[in-house]
Amino acid sequence: MKYLLTLVFLLNGIVAFSQNTINGTISGLPNEDVYLLRVVGDNQKIVDTAFADMTGSFEMELQRDFPTGLYAIVSGKGNIIELIFNNENIRFVTGGNTPDAQVQIIESIENLIYYDYLSIKGTNLYKLDLLEPVLQYYPKDDDFYIETVVKVRHLQKQLIERANQLVAENPNTLASHFIRADKPVFAEPEIDPDLKKQYIIQHYFDEIDFTDSLLMRSNILTSRIVKYLSLYQEQGLTQEELEGRLLVAVDTVLEKAFVDQKMYEHIINFLIGGFEAIGFERGLEHIANQNMLNELCVNTERKAELENKMELIKKLAIGQPAPDFEANDLNGNQVKLSNISAKKMILFFWASWCPHCENMLPELLKMYDAENTGNIQIVAISIDESDEDLKKLIAENKLDWINIAELKGWDGPIVEEYGIVATPTLFVLDENKVIIAKPGNIKELKKSLK
Repeated sequence: MKYLLTLVFLLNGIVAFSQNTINGTISGLPNEDVYLLRVVGDNQKIVDTAFADMTGSFEMELQRDFPTGLYAIVSGKGNIIELIFNNENIRFVTGGNTPDAQVQIIESIENLIYYDYLSIKGTNLYKLDLLEPVLQYYPKDDDFYIETVVKVRHLQKQLIERANQLVAENPNTLASHFIRADKPVFAEPEIDPDLKKQYIIQHYFDEIDFTDSLLMRSNILTSRIVKYLSLYQEQGLTQEELEGRLLVAVDTVLEKAFVDQKMYEHIINFLIGGFEAIGFERGLEHIANQNMLNELCVNTERKAELENKMELIKKLAIGQPAPDFEANDLNGNQVKLSNISAKKMILFFWASWCPHCENMLPELLKMYDAENTGNIQIVAISIDESDEDLKKLIAENKLDWINIAELKGWDGPIVEEYGIVATPTLFVLDENKVIIAKPGNIKELKKSLK
């Protein structure tokens, strides 16, 4: 009995520490690296790598405690294969390394369900897109138009019914959560396009459960939010009108998400990151001023981080005084922002290793040389950690504006004061050191200096 118990213990230990595997074959991908990315919202992080052999086959081993959720297999050619991992082995083959290559799931209940949905979704939406011009432009009293309406209704119904069936028959799977949230919204095919859009906007989130934390383990919800915001775009709108409409959409999204604290924090973080990436300053300021983080009861680390971001956005908003700072330039001279005299000033956060920064230098030099009569001053703050390459680049390009380098990378006091997370980053100040623009490129910079 003692030996039997020992054997059982050992077997249980093997099971406890056993691994799940992902086995894939991608035809046309011989002798190349493939990467496994974990997908959380708009963030993708490489979590494993494998090498495909001559047949395009590879294997990855995953520990039992590997986080469940949506993943992506990515090759060097950029092809993406989505996979759901939920503590089971995954085996698939695909006929080629192209975006339209069919994926066949051989092993994995989650992915059999998910790809059943993706297959009918892809096929039916493709057909519906082809039929849309007929609905818009074909004579409505023609038999072909009437037949098209019948066909469109059938394709819509077929997709929705299959999605609902998969969710109902597999309620305990991750796939069911993702399918329900991803399911398209359709309006009656015969109604006016503007009314159709309004219907979709009104019912866009009807099937989405914002208390479902499992949705944060994928990009399903964040992708849906991006598509929802795009519904508010219309031809002929001015930039100000478009931004105003987007803010209405943002308010709707945040109101829906406020039912769950983690989801609310997740979506605010997603929106801030997206708006920062596209330079939508009005959106950032709107979220900073209108968010309801202070009404949340639980003080989480994410909440504190977001509140700090909100305060930073408010502090660095257009129309606010630029935070003052004092530092020594690379020549050893003391520089204080408030003491610099210029009608307009450019704060240029950059690094010697940043190719986009280096590409921007010639245009900045032209502006500086042409206007350097006290009208424009450039203060370049480097995030380099070593001054060797920095000084060499400055000398080679004859950058004789004010050059500051704290040599602390992203942890420099000025860099942190201005919330710098990417290079290059530009601020334009007026003669009173008030922020008047935060251009994302040279074209916007030139416009802000007029």
